[in-house]
Amino acid sequence: MLVLALSKKKAFSWSTPLTLPFAMLAAWAAVGFFFALDRPNTVHDIVSHLLKYYAVYFLAVQFYPSQKGFDTLARIIVASTALFSIGAIVYFYAVLGHAFSERLGHSGSYSFSEMSTNYMCFATVFAAVLAFNLLLKEKRARVRASARVLLVAALASVLAATLLTQTRGALIALAAGIVVLFLSDRRRLIAALAGLGVFVMVLFASPESAARFSPQGILGNERISMILMYLEMVQERPVAGIGFGMEIPQQQDYMKQYYDRVPERYRDSGFHVSPHNFYLDVLVRLGVVGFFLYLAIALIAFQMALQAMRGCGGDARCMFAAWAALLIQAFFADASFGTPAIVFYLHLAMITILWRASQEEKATPFPAGGVA
Repeated sequence: MLVLALSKKKAFSWSTPLTLPFAMLAAWAAVGFFFALDRPNTVHDIVSHLLKYYAVYFLAVQFYPSQKGFDTLARIIVASTALFSIGAIVYFYAVLGHAFSERLGHSGSYSFSEMSTNYMCFATVFAAVLAFNLLLKEKRARVRASARVLLVAALASVLAATLLTQTRGALIALAAGIVVLFLSDRRRLIAALAGLGVFVMVLFASPESAARFSPQGILGNERISMILMYLEMVQERPVAGIGFGMEIPQQQDYMKQYYDRVPERYRDSGFHVSPHNFYLDVLVRLGVVGFFLYLAIALIAFQMALQAMRGCGGDARCMFAAWAALLIQAFFADASFGTPAIVFYLHLAMITILWRASQEEKATPFPAGGVA
């Protein structure tokens, strides 16, 4: 990325509304080094789980700089996620022989090691929203039926993968994304939600799946214990946090002091140490300052999507919906590393691409003699 920026062969611009909050977040993470409980891990994670994702953002904006580039990137994301979804479903259920009542990628005897069940939904929900939008565009453009059939198949595969994971946060986020995307089209909104409802009813026909979504299954969830445990940590270091490094909260020996403070009736017998909540994770590692910097990034991205609607209406509405869905998912899962973090910065990159396209369109002067 730096080579591209310094090279004169290809124009490179750092100028986006997100550059300053990105820089402030990186600076605050660096300042946190002096307060960090694990300084070597903090340095490692700033490079591996912040600066590298900044590179993903700027490279995506650089290489897909137009609305046409946005379409290309959207198709790549939909196609690759659909292929992964098909492969995961076939392998887990057909090859390994698991029942469809078991969560995709996670059972008592086997779990995907490279892709957590909770994390894969960040990609599948994003791909589903993008696929819905591409279908709408292709219908308006009267694209040949064969191309639309492929898109429908891709959409079906990512929806199936999302639902088969039985991840509560993903289902809520998917429904919210659909509502935002089709808010101005009641007929399509009702059809999409009805289709989702049918999928859900079929999926939850088994007692195991139904129990997972029952009030007892939700209120008795281990996440309550994890939330209370992490809030104890926040109270000790509210401003600066424990440092950007992610290893300390994964150590049960260190976390036991906070686990013991959780009221006994809420304690998780399995003693899970992951927060399963992006916002709590940020509060613990970067304190309230880091939390508000991430909040600023989220709000600026919403503002950029709204501004882009003037020139890139449907695509910008799609990204507004996708961004809202991701932020909802982040209440139920970690999003600071791996697939969720890459998806996080791809959202921001695609919003930036549309924002730039709309700004360039607004700045283009009318031809002499009036509007063409």
